[in-house]
Amino acid sequence: MLQVENLAVSYGRAKVLLDLNFEVKQGEVVALLGSNGAGKTTTLKAISGLVKARGGKVLFKGRPIHDLPTHEIAQLGIAHGPEGRRLFGGMTVEDNLIMGAATAGARKKQADNLMHMYELFPILKERYRQHAGLLSGGQQQMVAIARALMADPELLILDEPSLGLAPKIVTEVFEVIDRVKSEGVTVLLVEQNVAQALGVADRGYVIEQGTVGLAGNSQDLLENKELQKAYLGI
Repeated sequence: MLQVENLAVSYGRAKVLLDLNFEVKQGEVVALLGSNGAGKTTTLKAISGLVKARGGKVLFKGRPIHDLPTHEIAQLGIAHGPEGRRLFGGMTVEDNLIMGAATAGARKKQADNLMHMYELFPILKERYRQHAGLLSGGQQQMVAIARALMADPELLILDEPSLGLAPKIVTEVFEVIDRVKSEGVTVLLVEQNVAQALGVADRGYVIEQGTVGLAGNSQDLLENKELQKAYLGI
């Protein structure tokens, strides 16, 4: 579904991604792992058109998208749940969710998708009239994921969905990711919580200094001694 080929991205003179290559197959959950500053968030932004590549390609279902503007990429079926949630704090939960149904196809299914979001996240149904800025961190993260899903995407990109959350809420978030996968949505996940990410992912890539340093299925990566030492404290 998604192919990233020889991707290179710079911020001014600072080279962040260097010859990055990976793929995401339809129906998979794929985790991008790595230390802070490795280029994980930049990778997601490049896929979504939020930063421009200085080299390489991004292909979605065989179509080059690396030169397209963000709104056209969204129309193709890619939704991005950014790091830090980026909610409209002064708007209600429901209004934030409706903002996610920005494409023509999603607007046609808005009512059904909204009910589905309330099924996935029952607490949001209880709080639908509350301002998003007054929710707990975990509830805000649920709104952010649900807002991305309101776009009815084929590929859901999530950046650090567990950041700053209590362990119980982290478990709930990853249960939702697993359910989303079971419903046919492909997921590309950036996550610092390596054990949780590989617990839900089919495969993973470890980005080191702007390129892929390790790759494999989730179980192999969890058993990799180098990964254990660097990220799991073993």
